[in-house]
Amino acid sequence: MLTGEDVVAAMADAYEASVGQSFPERLVLALEAGQASGGDKRGRQSAALKVMETEDYPLIDIRVDDHPDPVVELRRIWGLYNQGFHDVMRMMPTNAQPAGSLHLEAIRPFLPD
Repeated sequence: MLTGEDVVAAMADAYEASVGQSFPERLVLALEAGQASGGDKRGRQSAALKVMETEDYPLIDIRVDDHPDPVVELRRIWGLYNQGFHDVMRMMPTNAQPAGSLHLEAIRPFLPD
């Protein structure tokens, strides 16, 4: 239940203007534009980013629930994901590599000193 058609137009404009960015980044930009142009007329409470790729599990599955500014919080968490978690996701078991793939440099930041 959006505040009006301008929300959808703002989201589409933001998505189209972000050609060259990653698909999930384009989705977050569209959510931000929609929120800035009025968002949901019932108020703010939750936001999510879920992206499927080729595997049986989502490449990205981020949810923000019961938050006073969920799109801003989603942006923050998406930023954390981009600081290295996507490298960890690339090591997960896949259909092509059921045992997964170990890239030490990708997990080094998560290991104790």
